[in-house]
Amino acid sequence: MQSTDLLPAGLAGPLTDRIRAEAPHVDVVFLPEALEGGPALRQGSVDVELGVLGQLDPEIRTQPLVQRVLVGVARSGHPLFEKRIDVRRFAAADHIGISRHGRRLGPIDQALVKRGLQRRIAVVVPSHTSAMILARDTDLVALTLADWLPETTAALGLRTFPIPLDLAPLDLGMAWHPRNSADPGHRWFRDHVAAAVLAPSGPGDDTSQGSTAS
Repeated sequence: MQSTDLLPAGLAGPLTDRIRAEAPHVDVVFLPEALEGGPALRQGSVDVELGVLGQLDPEIRTQPLVQRVLVGVARSGHPLFEKRIDVRRFAAADHIGISRHGRRLGPIDQALVKRGLQRRIAVVVPSHTSAMILARDTDLVALTLADWLPETTAALGLRTFPIPLDLAPLDLGMAWHPRNSADPGHRWFRDHVAAAVLAPSGPGDDTSQGSTAS
């Protein structure tokens, strides 16, 4: 299964527990987003893609799962927390960008421009894990999913806060190649992935949709 590194941290345990309960000899392999967008699904090197689904090949089947809100995250003693975090104070902080391709700008920056503001992306890292560790050790601000791994966030000495912008939530979904749609084993695995995502301990919330595949 191909996924951003943020999701397996919370899903790998519940998913493998579910799998082992019914099929103890089935292994689950998580792969990084090396070929997102469909090629790996078409080539058969990945069975399922999970996360924010980008540009997919036209034949790829998808299932929307949940919507999640992005929040800011910084070390607990960060000066930001000394008073209310408004949009100007948020923009004035130095930020961590997360991109495997080194992209610096995104929807947050577009929303800030509309307010006549811009932020400084002081460093770009390729994974959420490295961003969280960097935020722990510096005064840089990172991003994460709301209510995702709260115990881990607290154990790292981090604290989350709402981003003071009107941002659309992230749509998390699952994608697979149509040749696997009717395969009973593949369908069984997809059902377990969806159930793990939508479980209370997963990244699901009240906006979960659990819609049928399209």
